[in-house]
Amino acid sequence: MNPVTHEILTKRARQLGNLPAMPKVLRALNDELSAPVGQVDVNKLVRTISYDKSLVAQCLRMANSALYRQRSDVNTVSEAVLTLGILRIRNLVYSCTLPRMFTSLNLIVPKEVFWRHALGTALLSQSLSENCAEHENENVYVAGLLHDIGILTNALLFPEDFQDVMREAVTERSLISAAEQRVLGFTHADSGRILADAWKLPLEVADAIEFHHCAHPQLPSNECTFFVHLADQLCLPSNLGYGYELRDGEVTSAESIWQILIERFPKARRSTVESFATIVHSTVNAARELADRVFGPPR
Repeated sequence: MNPVTHEILTKRARQLGNLPAMPKVLRALNDELSAPVGQVDVNKLVRTISYDKSLVAQCLRMANSALYRQRSDVNTVSEAVLTLGILRIRNLVYSCTLPRMFTSLNLIVPKEVFWRHALGTALLSQSLSENCAEHENENVYVAGLLHDIGILTNALLFPEDFQDVMREAVTERSLISAAEQRVLGFTHADSGRILADAWKLPLEVADAIEFHHCAHPQLPSNECTFFVHLADQLCLPSNLGYGYELRDGEVTSAESIWQILIERFPKARRSTVESFATIVHSTVNAARELADRVFGPPR
């Protein structure tokens, strides 16, 4: 991000007060999960989540979804933690908590559409990582979930201009980032990085937020950014975009994305383009089912 853009965003944030604070339960969760997995205080983690009854209800609904469901129903937070594991619980808490933020914003595209896209990108990022990377990446889900958080930040900091951004994007059938660049002079990737730094998110997550729209040859070596970038592309033609159809040339096909993956990851070469398409299809369906449980069916 260039210094001028950084100054514009931070100045605007100061004028309006502070940027949105990370929800208290996420701050506490991050603190508790900063210890190595084997040293996490599970009882304290369960108590932290249990303080928020609405969050508990959503977590249990999601834990019992087809995506996470085990052999029997999960009825308590303790069961959820023991059954699903600490990192999956962290992902669930992020997925349930973040959509409750920015409730006062009035967007042309409903916030439910935004969060459906976020959930889809999170799950696809995780799926790509599991099927292509040699090692598990504990940040890729959260990075996918938060990759477009700058859209909500821009809507908060520049409400009138951002309405123009969304109207232009829908009318021109263009990417939101392209309309932001024309109207605002910067994109949600820039403002998202400001928020990521304010929230003290892991560097890997902050980089994914800032660079998720970079063209393939320019992507950093960060695998997390790479997977989020491709997952974002896969969501757009899968009815997990922003509620309007993009014009031709704005979307990369699944076949092209598979070719990109096999060039970079030896593990990906074990699959075929057909099996890759099956993985994408099943993950998209899981994302829709998960979103339906959180927000209800799309209107």
